[in-house]
Amino acid sequence: MAMMTGRGASAEAPGRPERIVALDWALAETLVALGVAPLAVAEAPLYAKRVVVPALPPGTADAGLRSWPNLEALRALRPDLVVALEGYGIAPARLEAIAPVRALPIYTAARRPLALAREAVTALAGLCGREATGRRLLAGLDAALAPPIPGQRPVLIVKFADERVVDIYGRGSLFDDVARARGLENAWRGPTNIWGFASAGLEELARHPETRLLVIEPAPARLLHQSAIWQALPQQRAGRVGLLPPAWVFGGVPSAIRFARLLEAA
Repeated sequence: MAMMTGRGASAEAPGRPERIVALDWALAETLVALGVAPLAVAEAPLYAKRVVVPALPPGTADAGLRSWPNLEALRALRPDLVVALEGYGIAPARLEAIAPVRALPIYTAARRPLALAREAVTALAGLCGREATGRRLLAGLDAALAPPIPGQRPVLIVKFADERVVDIYGRGSLFDDVARARGLENAWRGPTNIWGFASAGLEELARHPETRLLVIEPAPARLLHQSAIWQALPQQRAGRVGLLPPAWVFGGVPSAIRFARLLEAA
């Protein structure tokens, strides 16, 4: 079967695909937001804890790991199409014997995930015949990004990797794009990986004493309440720590909308 990458199409997959497997949560949440129920999603049970909304429809099958799906289970599902994140996980060639593959870029060396997430909405909407819904979804993103958040000090957007290490999101991350669109200054100007984050110890946060910390949950409760290092952080002492409900840091347009609204609440 032919592979479809980027903006290409497969001549061997005529008509609208109805049985779609999503191996990436950014694409899965986009499909759901377009009103398309995925047949299966990689790590479907964990999606509910990390992505949260939009929720997967009841009965969505688990396709295995995002980095390495269960190929036997995929064959048994007999999908019309597999959508995956370009440059991540299993090589599309391994999937082509099961179904046509559409690999879409969002997190790339170009470091423009929000713009590419918009393009992914248009691509998936076109594949599924949901063009009008896609336009409404993008209009909803524009509305969520439009009002600036005035008078705010620079922020650090972090997520705990463990009790001693945080991932700090900067250039190339979806949430940096969203924060900047809302008029916030991201204080992290250090290098980031292709996913838009840098990993550092808690002491790195103390080097930015005037910032407001935005911590994306889940966060280690024991550390937040008992750690002397955490309590000594200037942001914590000054009451400038905001705990944000879970949102998918490697998401697409729905996660961008969710984070934009969480920023407003925080």
